Amino acid sequence: MSTKENGKNAGNTQPKKKKFAGGNINLQGKTFELNLSRDCVHQYAETVKAIADYVGREYTHGGDIRFIIENLQDYNFVRLPDLPNGANQYEIESWKKQLDMYWKRRGMYMDNKMKLFSLIWGQSSKTTQSKVETHLNFATCKNDYDSLGLLKILREFVF
Repeated sequence: MSTKENGKNAGNTQPKKKKFAGGNINLQGKTFELNLSRDCVHQYAETVKAIADYVGREYTHGGDIRFIIENLQDYNFVRLPDLPNGANQYEIESWKKQLDMYWKRRGMYMDNKMKLFSLIWGQSSKTTQSKVETHLNFATCKNDYDSLGLLKILREFVF
């Protein structure tokens, strides 16, 4: 049986190009692809949602990071008020413990923002990374691991 009869083109022996799936398998192929297709906006929204869901589940205090993804602004931590004059020993110890938890959560938040930068970057195709690298604010974002700035740059290219 000839290749024409078989429905196959003998001259086309190149393998199909594999679709970019991103660096995190838990995101199930949700990636940032800046291209001219009509699906670009939908793909951006789906990828942002998948990342928000993932960090909300997997990161310590992931809700703080989910907040910045969904609102494109930093989470507003509220510091404890100062102790009133005449506080007893129990109130002082309780206040110290709460203040310690506040600072640990702030530190975790900063670490998570840096991890988020790497997650977003890993879910961006090489073409997308090349386009994003041309943005005026990208060098600062990269140096600071500013995940919020990176999300804003991606959004700017999409919309």
